Amino acid sequence: MNLVLREAQETGRRATITAVERRLDVKHATFYRNFPHLIAGFQEKADAQRNNPKAEQDTKRKTTPEDTIADLRRENAQLRRTLAIYGEALRQLTLDYEEVRSQIQQSAQVADLTAHRNHRH
Repeated sequence: MNLVLREAQETGRRATITAVERRLDVKHATFYRNFPHLIAGFQEKADAQRNNPKAEQDTKRKTTPEDTIADLRRENAQLRRTLAIYGEALRQLTLDYEEVRSQIQQSAQVADLTAHRNHRH
């Protein structure tokens, strides 16, 4: 999200949620359903950037290498949090899939041969 905001600032374009979704390769509905808090934060930053572009440019001119490193560390921490969120979502989807698969097999009275083989050994 920070990259999209930065690119929008540099190019003079408007930062959009669609650009974030493309960069993350996430479907629109999935993003809105699972990450409304991230979207709200992004929209606040984009609105602030749009309403005060001069201040952003002035701060960019005065950045030191230490400021750049601090920004990159914050961005890295945010990316790690996002990765953890996605990891948890994948874990939950895997558990949900296995539960639904098991329910379908039980309702269709399908024997699980893998469990049967492991039980015999």
